[in-house]
Amino acid sequence: MKRLWQLSLAATITVIGIDPIANAAEKSQGEREMPIKQMGSRSKQVIWSPVETQPYTSSKQPQWKKLTDDQDRMLPESEVWTPVEPSISADIEEKIKEEAPIKDPANAEIAIQPPVMPSGTTFANDKAIWRDETWHPQISGTVPVGFGPKGLMISGSIWGIDCVTGAGYCEKTNGFDEYRDQVERIGEAQYNLSVGFGDAEKLAGVTITSRFEETSLALGNRNTNEEKNIFSNFYVGAHLSRNIGPDTGLKIGIDNWLDIRECINCGFAKSTYAVISQRFRLRDNQNSMFPNAYLTFGAGNGQFRPLDELVLDGIRKQRDAGCATPGFTPDKPCSAEALTRASLRARSYGQINPIGAIALETFPGMNLIGEWSGRNLNAGFSVRPFEELGLVFTGMWENILPNCDYGCTVSVSGVPDGIDLKTSLPNALTERPRFSFQASLELKF
Repeated sequence: MKRLWQLSLAATITVIGIDPIANAAEKSQGEREMPIKQMGSRSKQVIWSPVETQPYTSSKQPQWKKLTDDQDRMLPESEVWTPVEPSISADIEEKIKEEAPIKDPANAEIAIQPPVMPSGTTFANDKAIWRDETWHPQISGTVPVGFGPKGLMISGSIWGIDCVTGAGYCEKTNGFDEYRDQVERIGEAQYNLSVGFGDAEKLAGVTITSRFEETSLALGNRNTNEEKNIFSNFYVGAHLSRNIGPDTGLKIGIDNWLDIRECINCGFAKSTYAVISQRFRLRDNQNSMFPNAYLTFGAGNGQFRPLDELVLDGIRKQRDAGCATPGFTPDKPCSAEALTRASLRARSYGQINPIGAIALETFPGMNLIGEWSGRNLNAGFSVRPFEELGLVFTGMWENILPNCDYGCTVSVSGVPDGIDLKTSLPNALTERPRFSFQASLELKF
């Protein structure tokens, strides 16, 4: 009985507590006017209040507008930072230290420059430079260049000098007419052809050079007195090169190694050499003034020997052949052929001497050149007038220093006072610097 009463009481309480909540849930949102009360465990009411839902309209969107035009109340503009060249930033910092900051950051001094493209490896076929898909002027006049070819390169040129050694005495002249007569009488001209191939950067480069002595130009009487063609007297050389990095090149070679000639006493000396060339990057911007400098140094013989050494070697070779020389009389005279062979051997190879050249690129397309040929000091220039065309003009003043080329006494065994070159070899001397000029066309395939 007691248990039945307890169950009835629990059911009654459950029905009384749930009924208001159920009735509230059945009402619509707009009909909820009375608070809903629920008894808690501590007899405190939990009051629920209905909230009216506001309809969504576009007018409730955030609206932005300028608050004021008053300059005093406007926010300051944001700072804009722009990069500058490192050299320019250093200059700016220096001006700030001097309490003289640059007022106008947009001026030309600190304007952002276009990016500088990197400069590539230096190559050469003969003495003109190939780099960055463009031919550049020569970096020497007579001294070989250490840089080698890349791919197929061809250089063709005509070279002339106003007085050639052995043709006559290079006298000082009075006026242009006298100078012109001297050039026509004892000048010299020749054609040159160089063909380079291989890759001096990856493996090795090979260059074959040739000189053609007969040009049929009015330079020197020996070019006009005889009926000869261009192949009557020509000479072939071979050269091997290797680039050691993008700015360094090494070359060894033999000039005039093979000769095919009809003349007896003419010809060029056979010369061996070894040189190394170094490029110095003075500016990152290759289109600026003085962007590069070049240094070439090495050693050679043959044509790179001083005149007094050539004379002494000639005397030695003639005595070995049984030919008479100052201070030496053989038992019987030698033949003319033996004398010629001895003279030609004396001009070739022999003692090794230092050689070198330095070139300064004043601006793209023009180099100033100074060199020591092993015999004398030379100075000149080389220009490439057209960037798209490998046409190069080079002018050199040779024999600038008065040395044995101007006359000296050579000490010879058996001759107490030596040999006075002004008396014995006047045609090999000069009273003035000699001028040479070359026009070359450089091709790259």
